[in-house]
Amino acid sequence: MKKSLLVLSLLFVFFVAPITGQAASNPTVTYQSSLQKSGWQSWQSNGKTSGTTGQNKRLEAIKLKISNTKVNGNIEYKAYSQKQGWDKTYRSNGTVAGTTGKNLRMEAIQIRLTGDLAKKYDVYYRVNIPQYGWLGWAKNGAQAGSSGLSFQVEAIQVKLVKKGSKAPGSVTNPFHNGTKKYVDSKGNGTIKGSSAKIFHLPGSQYYKQTTKPIKYFKTEVEAVKAGFRPAK
Repeated sequence: MKKSLLVLSLLFVFFVAPITGQAASNPTVTYQSSLQKSGWQSWQSNGKTSGTTGQNKRLEAIKLKISNTKVNGNIEYKAYSQKQGWDKTYRSNGTVAGTTGKNLRMEAIQIRLTGDLAKKYDVYYRVNIPQYGWLGWAKNGAQAGSSGLSFQVEAIQVKLVKKGSKAPGSVTNPFHNGTKKYVDSKGNGTIKGSSAKIFHLPGSQYYKQTTKPIKYFKTEVEAVKAGFRPAK
């Protein structure tokens, strides 16, 4: 009996304990956003939503940090704010990106990893903006949000996955440049506006199916100003 217990103890030490240690060392991304009129919200982590949806409240600032890891490296981020543009430098270690006390909306964000952390993990993030809802997942420093549309970021989700693993969801259109021109060789707009007052970008899911558009646009800004909504 004693020998059996000894064998089981050794098996635990050599097999179970290392696995537990590895799980404990997996990095965790945590983030906190400053919300219009409400200030700083509680910290969220691993893909959970920070901010609100459907309440028309803007995010104004954000903090991110990495914890629970022995891997060398960090998380860096910068925000694009109304009237301010992009933060001049990347922030890290829970410092503030964006603005506080100025009533300025955050419109876009970039997030990246550094050091060995960047070699072993990918950071994915997506934002929720008016009319478009949740955008696709951006990755490793790509822009998420919009420009030229004056749309506020209302919520954000951030998640770490092991390098090369599958994205948490769709990666289609994580960022919308409202002033980007979609034109043909003659300079005519190619964004289709349907009778349902929805506009479709070239290459989007229902673009080819929209065979009888009532109007064409050159930019997303033109379409939005004309009262058309983006396709979901």
